[in-house]
Amino acid sequence: MDTKVMNRMIWRTPLRLFAKILSAALMVFLIYGMYYSAAYIYHEQSGLNDKFLRSVMTTVELHESGLIVDKRSSPLGEVTPFLTQKTNLKVYKNVGEWQVIVGELHAKKQLGGKLTYSIEELNPYLNREERNPYILNSALLEGRGIKDDPHPTGAMNQLGRLEDGNVAELFFSLRTLRSPEEVLELLSDYDVKATSMAVFAGELKDFKLGTYSSSGADYTIPHLTLRPKVQFSDNHFLSSWHTFFSQDDGITDHVQQLIADVEWMTNNIKYNGVDDDKRRLAYLKKNGVQVYGATVTGPVRELEKLKEEQEFWEFRLGRIEVWNWS
Repeated sequence: MDTKVMNRMIWRTPLRLFAKILSAALMVFLIYGMYYSAAYIYHEQSGLNDKFLRSVMTTVELHESGLIVDKRSSPLGEVTPFLTQKTNLKVYKNVGEWQVIVGELHAKKQLGGKLTYSIEELNPYLNREERNPYILNSALLEGRGIKDDPHPTGAMNQLGRLEDGNVAELFFSLRTLRSPEEVLELLSDYDVKATSMAVFAGELKDFKLGTYSSSGADYTIPHLTLRPKVQFSDNHFLSSWHTFFSQDDGITDHVQQLIADVEWMTNNIKYNGVDDDKRRLAYLKKNGVQVYGATVTGPVRELEKLKEEQEFWEFRLGRIEVWNWS
């Protein structure tokens, strides 16, 4: 065989092999693109994405004390090639009339698996942020009120040193279990707004919890949070939400929505703690909704006046911002 012909054959062999490999790679990439596009479109068109986002918002806001998931920037979800749904969303608190970003939420749900999430806090202070600021005293578990504890002075001393031109976030616990309506009535004489309440749903009384902390007769426990009403349409699309509890319109709708949310959550989502929430739901349906703590925001001078309410105790100061109150 001619040497030149032999050299051409030797040279063409790797080129053909490379062309075949490139064609196969392009085919795989094309199939992957079509598969991923089809999966994304299916999740969007079928409502699975909206259901996932609803699951994230409901689970986080009902289990975190006063943290609110950002709903103003058209929350987005994504789906991976392995059909894992993921989202990253801002979480904030209401301080005065501003929504102050306090962290970023990372949530995901694998196909057929549990919804899991973590919150990366944006906190300027080490060991300062309190995820659960409420105290449940053993007297409340026994149906008694707390009578022998004077008002703590730490948070009120801090408030007293703040200038008038500031607003703040203040947490307090209650000496007796109260209905949300009664808490709003107690707050009605003050220029403050309630943003969330800690719900008692039979924990440590009707059922035991896997995790909680105690100091003497005081317990810090995982709890459901009564939040301002958030509504979704039948196809899980976010339709409306409220920023504060309205003292003028009452709180009945917010309470009814809490029951509906917990019922939907326990029937539609797999997540850590779902069995405890089923027990909480049964307790609330039998005994009604009572709370043992609340979060309020407003001008510092108005917040300072709350020390006169004998029903409030264990005040804790949260975020502080410059005046933004109308």
